[in-house]
Amino acid sequence: MIHIPHALRWLAFVVLGGVVACGSDAVGPSNQPPAAVAAVSDLSRSVAVGAVVASGIVVTVSDARGRPVQNASVALAVTAGNGSVDPRVAVTNSKGQASANWTIGTVVGPNEVTASVDGVATQVKFEATGTAGPVASIVFTPANARLGASIDSLRLTAQSLDAFGNPTTPGPTLVVRDPTQVSIDGGGLIRALSRGSHTYVVATAGTKTDSILVTVLAVGQSPCADAAVPLDLAIGQVVTTGVLGAGLCVHASAPGAEYAVIPYFDSSVPSATVPLEVRALGITTPPVSLGNRIGTYAAAIPSPAVVPDYAFENALRARERSEMATRAGAIRRADRSLFPGAAKRTIVVPALGDLLQLNTNAASYCDSPVYRTGRVVAITNKAIVVADTANPAGGFTDAEYRSIGVTFDTLINPTDSAAFGAVTDIDNNGHVILFFTHAVNEITSSPGSVVLGYFYDRDLLPKVGPPGPCAGSNFAEMFYLVVPDSASSVASIRNKTAVVAYTNGTVAHEYQHLINASRRLYVNNANGVSEERWLDEGLAHTAEELNFFVASGRSPRSNLRYDASDPKFVGAFSTFEANNFLRYASYLQRTETQSPIGSSVIDDDLPTRGAIWSFLRYTADHLPAGQESAFWYKLVNSTTSGVANLTNALGTPPNSLMRDWAISVYLDDTAVGIDSRFQQPSWNFRSALPAYTSLPFQLITRILTDNIPISLTLAANGVSFLRFSVLNGQEALVTVTSGGQVLPSTVQLALVRVK
Repeated sequence: MIHIPHALRWLAFVVLGGVVACGSDAVGPSNQPPAAVAAVSDLSRSVAVGAVVASGIVVTVSDARGRPVQNASVALAVTAGNGSVDPRVAVTNSKGQASANWTIGTVVGPNEVTASVDGVATQVKFEATGTAGPVASIVFTPANARLGASIDSLRLTAQSLDAFGNPTTPGPTLVVRDPTQVSIDGGGLIRALSRGSHTYVVATAGTKTDSILVTVLAVGQSPCADAAVPLDLAIGQVVTTGVLGAGLCVHASAPGAEYAVIPYFDSSVPSATVPLEVRALGITTPPVSLGNRIGTYAAAIPSPAVVPDYAFENALRARERSEMATRAGAIRRADRSLFPGAAKRTIVVPALGDLLQLNTNAASYCDSPVYRTGRVVAITNKAIVVADTANPAGGFTDAEYRSIGVTFDTLINPTDSAAFGAVTDIDNNGHVILFFTHAVNEITSSPGSVVLGYFYDRDLLPKVGPPGPCAGSNFAEMFYLVVPDSASSVASIRNKTAVVAYTNGTVAHEYQHLINASRRLYVNNANGVSEERWLDEGLAHTAEELNFFVASGRSPRSNLRYDASDPKFVGAFSTFEANNFLRYASYLQRTETQSPIGSSVIDDDLPTRGAIWSFLRYTADHLPAGQESAFWYKLVNSTTSGVANLTNALGTPPNSLMRDWAISVYLDDTAVGIDSRFQQPSWNFRSALPAYTSLPFQLITRILTDNIPISLTLAANGVSFLRFSVLNGQEALVTVTSGGQVLPSTVQLALVRVK
C-alpha cells in the first residue's frame, strides 16, 4: 500500500475537483429558452460612411443559468442611419454566439443596430458614427439655373459633397465664364445682363471642378430651352424611360391637360430612404379631381364593427418564429412518423360528446399549459367542432356549431386547400379542430380591439421527444375561436350572427397560417425557415379574398365595384374582404413611407398588410390565365422566405412588377387608354372604396406649384404622386433631384397624363 501524505491527498482532491468542475462547465449548449442577450463586439465605433464595420456585430445568447443557447434567432434591425445588416436574422452557434456584417449608412451621423431575441426583455444596441470623406462632387441648387422672362435674378448655391452625398470641406468658389451674360456675387446671387442667352458658372473645391449652365429666357421662350425635348402625351400615356437627365419637358396640345410625375424608390435595403426635391417651371395648379386627397394624412379611416387585436397576433407570431427556428430541425430528425405517407399510428378519433383537455395558454409556448375542458359538439367531413364546457350560457347550439363546421367543409377548406395545398394530418384524425373557448374572449383586455381567434404553431409540435418535450402542444391541426357572450363589453360579440361571420373570416385567414406552417415543418423540408411576417400576412389576407370570391359568386379580374344592391355580395364582403379594403386605405395615405415589403422580417403593420395584399392580387391578375393557383401554391410550398420566396415563385425578381403596381395605385381607373401594366384588374378602388367607406378615395397626392420646390423622402419601394397642369400650347419643365444631385439609378421616374 502506497502512503500518500494528507497534504498531497488534499491537493489531489482540489485538482480532480477542478477537472470535474471544468468538465461540468463544458457540457453542450443549453436547450432552455433564451433569457439574456449580450454584446461581444464593441458597442460604439467611428467609421467612414458606407464602410463595413471591422469585426461586425457579435452577440451571445444565454439561458437563465448563463449557459449558451444554440440555434436561438437574433433579430438585427437598423434603428438609426441608413445602413444594412446581413443577415437580418442570425442564429447562434454552439457557443451561443451570433454574428452579422454591418455596413454603415451613407449619411454622416449616428448609426445604430438593435439586436433582440424573442422572449428576452432587454435589447443590445450597437452604435457607430459615420464620418464624411473628401470632396467627390459639387452640386448646384437649383439643378436647372434658369431665369424666366420676368425674373432678373436667382440665388445659386454650390456645395462640396463626398462620394455618398454628405457635405464636406472645402466649400466651392464660383466664377462666371462669360461675365457679359450674367454676374454673380460672393453670396451666389446671379443677375441677368442679357436676355435669350446662356453661359456657365464654374465651381472649384480642392481638386474638383464642375459647372452649371445658366439660361436667361427671353419673353415667349420655352422653359425647356437647353434642358429637355418636349413630350406631347396622349391621355392615359405613361412614359417610364428617358425622363431623367436635366429634367422632363411636357408640351400641352389641348386645354385642361393634367399630368403627374411619379418617383419610385427601387431599393433592396428595406430600411433605406432617399431625399428628393421636385421643382416645376411653366405649370399651373390642377383642380382637386380624381377623388384624390391632398396634403397631410386624411381623417381616420372608418373602423369595422370589430377591430382585430393585431398587437396580440404580432406577439404570438414573434414567439412562434423564435421558438420554431430552434425546434423544427430536431423534430424532423427525431420523428419521421409525422411525415405524410408514413405509417399511421393508432390514435383514437374523438366522437360526439367526448371531452378533450386542450391547452389554451397563448402567452406561453411549450411551458405552463392551462387546460380547458372541451366537449365535441359536431363532427363534419373535415371539422371537429369542440365547445369549452365553461363557455357562457346562451351561446351556439350544437346545430349552430355543426353549421359552422359545414361552412368549413364546403367553403373554407376547399378554397384554402386549392390555393395553398392540403393541411397535414399529424393526429391522424382527418379533421381540423375548431375549439370555441371563452379563453379567447378573455384575452381581449379592452373594447378597442378584439381577439377573434388564432392558430398557434406550437400545436404542430410533438408533446414528447426532441427537442422538447413540448408539453403545451395539443398536437393537432386546430384553431382557437371566440364565443358569443351576452355579458361582453364588446357589443358585437354578444350577437351570435356576428360571431359566426367573424369566425368564418378568421378561420379563412388563420387556415393559411396553419397550412403554411404545417407544410413548411413536415412537407417542404424548410429547415425551420418561417415565412417573413409581411408576406405570411399578405397570403392570409389573400385567403380571405379567395373565400370572398367563392362566397359572393364573383371572379377576379372583373374590375369589381362595391355592390350594395346584392345581399350575397355584401354578406361575403363584410365577412371576408372588408378589412382588406380598410388596410389598403391606410396604405394609400402613406405611399411614400410604406410598401408591400416590410422594413424587417417581423414588420406587418396595417399599411404594409394593405399594400402586400394589393400587390399579391395585382401580381396574380397579371399572370397568364390559369396560373394564379400555381402562384399561391409556390409561395406557401417553399423553403425560402420574403423577397427570395417571391422571386422563386415568379421566376424573376419582383422589382419591376412592384414598380408597375406602385404606379397603378394612382393610374388605375383614372383615364381611358391606360396601359394594362398600370391597371388593377380585380377592383375599381376609386369607386369601391368610397362606396364602402362613404369617404373620398383615400390616396394622398401632392400638388406642384410653379417654381416652388417640394421636398420629400421616399422609403424603400415607396412612391409619390405629384400633380400639375399645363396650359394649352405651353411647355413645362419638371426636375427631380436628390440632395441637389442627379437621381441615383434606384429612383425611377414615370410621367403620365390623366386628363
